[in-house]
Amino acid sequence: MSNKPNIFRLATKELSQDGFFTWLLQWADNDHSQLDQQLNETAKDFVRLLLGQTPDFQINKVEAGRQWYGIDIWAEINDEYFIGIEDKTNTGEHSEQLERYKDIPTNYYKDKNHKLVFVYLKTGNESLYALKKIIEKGYSTVDRKTVLSVLNKRPITNEIFADFKDYLTVIENATNSYMKFENVTSEWKAGEGFFMALQDKLQDGDWRYVANQTGGFLGFWYHWKGTDEIGEIYIQIENAFEYGIKLVIKIADWEPSTETLYELLNDIKPFAEKNGLSITKPDKYRAGATSTLAVIQNAFTVDSNGHLDLDQFVATLKKLEQTLDEYCTDK
Repeated sequence: MSNKPNIFRLATKELSQDGFFTWLLQWADNDHSQLDQQLNETAKDFVRLLLGQTPDFQINKVEAGRQWYGIDIWAEINDEYFIGIEDKTNTGEHSEQLERYKDIPTNYYKDKNHKLVFVYLKTGNESLYALKKIIEKGYSTVDRKTVLSVLNKRPITNEIFADFKDYLTVIENATNSYMKFENVTSEWKAGEGFFMALQDKLQDGDWRYVANQTGGFLGFWYHWKGTDEIGEIYIQIENAFEYGIKLVIKIADWEPSTETLYELLNDIKPFAEKNGLSITKPDKYRAGATSTLAVIQNAFTVDSNGHLDLDQFVATLKKLEQTLDEYCTDK
């Protein structure tokens, strides 16, 4: 990976990415196969990916464009398929936009024979929880790793193509660098990669950026347990990057009181100790709508090479789940 100037590191807006993907779709038309056969074949593979089609699916005619009634990218394939693409870099979907973007083509094509396909194309990182919600809205999801597998299939000498592939590869490598623990707390993409790997291991949880007065943090939370007596307690990981990463127990839906926090900490401690965990109060108790009840000590195990022991961390989480379960059952 060279450090030569890359247009996509400069043109980081979603519109630039829209431009690349629309350009790639246009290359899939048969008329362009003589101009650059490798690029034409790769573009056809990209169309097959979006359609969920097999490698033997024939692609002859492709028309593609941008910004049709708010839809980022649209394409017509063989006068048979319409593809509507919501293209995202690092933001998520908002304000029912996905439902709206389905309604317009559904109405437009109602008297035609086209099959309609809707795709949420995300080159940044996103929580599995958010992606499940998108799938529920009738969209298929295509991620950066899958796009890269198509882009890496053939040797292609086109500069625009090479720049975009290099740009995505840098993001992919940064995301996958989370096993080096110092990357998790110093690089945003590695922090996201860690939470994605964790979601995959747990098949649970949600994560995103949380803004606050001290610059915010990347948060992961799961395992909500509640009792009528205390409210709701759950597990949270807070990655504030240069300020460090913490595994904590949070409380919500409760009557905020510092006194209650001290009482609950003393109540939960024996359960934590029984499960081999050491928990302490945070530096300062702040009673609010949601509050940190306890911090788990020595939660992250790092070996002599600076690598995070992910399995060991998951084992710690399982002990913490058990601690909350036993405590709430006892209430």
